[in-house]
Amino acid sequence: MRFRDFHRNVKLRIGLSFLSGTANNMVLPFMSIYFSGKLGDTSAGLVVILGILAGVIAGIIGGYYADRIGRKKLMLTAELGWMLCFVGMALANSPWLESPGMTFVLMIFVSMFWGIHGPANEAMLLDVTAPDVRKFMYAIMYWMNNLSFAIAGLAGAFLFKSYLFELFIGLSVIGLVTLLVTYFFIDEVYQPQAARESRGSRSPSMWANYRMVLRDKTFLIFTLASLLLVSVEFHLGNYVGVRLEKEMVNMPFFPWNEQSWRIDGLKMLGFIRTENTVLVVVLSVLMGVMMRRFSDSKVLFIGYTCYILGYSYLAYSNQPWLLLVSMFIATVGELMYVPIKQAYLGNIAPDHARSSYMALFGMVYKGAMLLGGFGVMLGGLISSWLMASLIAFSGFVGMIMFYTILAQLEERKVKAEVSHQASSASVSA
Repeated sequence: MRFRDFHRNVKLRIGLSFLSGTANNMVLPFMSIYFSGKLGDTSAGLVVILGILAGVIAGIIGGYYADRIGRKKLMLTAELGWMLCFVGMALANSPWLESPGMTFVLMIFVSMFWGIHGPANEAMLLDVTAPDVRKFMYAIMYWMNNLSFAIAGLAGAFLFKSYLFELFIGLSVIGLVTLLVTYFFIDEVYQPQAARESRGSRSPSMWANYRMVLRDKTFLIFTLASLLLVSVEFHLGNYVGVRLEKEMVNMPFFPWNEQSWRIDGLKMLGFIRTENTVLVVVLSVLMGVMMRRFSDSKVLFIGYTCYILGYSYLAYSNQPWLLLVSMFIATVGELMYVPIKQAYLGNIAPDHARSSYMALFGMVYKGAMLLGGFGVMLGGLISSWLMASLIAFSGFVGMIMFYTILAQLEERKVKAEVSHQASSASVSA
């Protein structure tokens, strides 16, 4: 499988995700600093909380309607919405007007439109990819997302403070480009009416729809296991960062050499974050090639083990060189498991409810953010070795939960392949 063999929708969405992701990451991760300086720390925290809530609610609604009226309509609505929000934010931070309050409100709406867009976009990618190529697709997307984050993080650090107006103008232009490309070049493959007729049933209400999804035991265990595993990484930006800032003060890089370069906790956090991003960008393709000779299940669980042990050690150690080694191990594990896990997720959801499944699964990352915040509070009460043990325990519980449903995941993969072949045959006929 090569990139050029993908459906046009996939190639366009990967390109647009890289473009918009780079632009967004130059601005949005720094907005907490903006609100803290303009409106105070309370408002900075409030915009994060309200943004999460708005995204969750909008995602649930958007997931339901993307399965009822089609993916493209929801994507266009969301892209038009966030383009107009960025135009408004540019105006609110222009030479003619400065309105942090207006920016605050528009940030909440941006989160809402992202919530609408996410499930429809994920489902659209699954609509046009066969189960056996989804692992490759997600590996490319994972690599592109990390590359855009690396580029944007460096550029945003230099440009955000002095060129905020120009950055919002750029976001508005990229939003317009995304909207036009989606409207003119993205194909709506999923036909809601045909899906309903094939099932011989009417559309359920939103409540009945999500109640049906939650009755899917395999999906529910998959989601809870993912929540526990994703939260392992989210502790890096929360508990681990706070602990390093407090405990690592002017330490020698090599403990056996007091004359070696010295480093503090905040710089160390920056180094291990950068290491993670660079390793993902450099090693993604190599790891994909190396892992082809092994079964997915073996790669998945070895990857999980490396990932859990690496991040757990970060929660305990204060030795700079060992922290870098731990991040290397954790990143290699991450590169091993992410494409496989995402491919399994794509096979779980039935064709007629993909957006609904993706909407509920999207709550995993919101839940992981909350667990990360809870970890900061808990970390202030217990020792670092105990906190590291709890992080490892939650990760291994999630891994065991995955193991219990592995047979069902493989079974759904086979069913998804048969379904895709049948739909492809009917289209060609």
